[in-house]
Amino acid sequence: MTGSRIESATPCTFSPHTDGCGNHGWLWNCSHRSLNKIPHVVIKRYQVHVDYIILRLRSRWRGVMRRRTRYSQSFLFDAFVTYAEEDYRLACHTFYQVLSNRGLKISLPDKDFVPGLSKVEQMLQCIDESRKVVFVVTENFLENGWSSYTVQMVVTHAFHNKRERSIIVIIKDDIPIERMPRDLKFVWWSIVSIRWPNCEENMDSFWDEITAALLPNT
Repeated sequence: MTGSRIESATPCTFSPHTDGCGNHGWLWNCSHRSLNKIPHVVIKRYQVHVDYIILRLRSRWRGVMRRRTRYSQSFLFDAFVTYAEEDYRLACHTFYQVLSNRGLKISLPDKDFVPGLSKVEQMLQCIDESRKVVFVVTENFLENGWSSYTVQMVVTHAFHNKRERSIIVIIKDDIPIERMPRDLKFVWWSIVSIRWPNCEENMDSFWDEITAALLPNT
């Protein structure tokens, strides 16, 4: 009786000289390539944390940055305000002028960053010199890749220095919380969020709320 014969799509090449089906070289090559990718994946995932540690060490070495806590009172600024480039007029004119007229010291990238120096390093220094960090979240902000990096850097700095409640988020354009950057949502429990009013008559209350949030011991 002739039995049916089943053929494999990939014939076996077993021989006494190969300890199994096929040569094990492919397995070694795949494993080697996978292991080589792991450091790159880890570095990419924690790139901001790596950058933060390097920047802190460099700044400490230069003597331009020191460890602060949420109880420190010696800040140069009441707040460092970060925003999308497209919202320059909103931040540098409306936001800055109103809060400055209320006696608050506000740090802005366009005002305090020096051309030619590292943007990231200057940002970290301004954050360190400010009691609070304010994000002006607009549609432009959410579409800006630099804004995402800034959020990660601020959150990393806040928790590293035990200043979890130093972050204030101003939400404009009726943006729902679900669309906030992931790193902000992760620490939302510690954030003060204030909505930009749609009605002009509510602006005084809006500025009062921001002013109160930026004052010491808040």
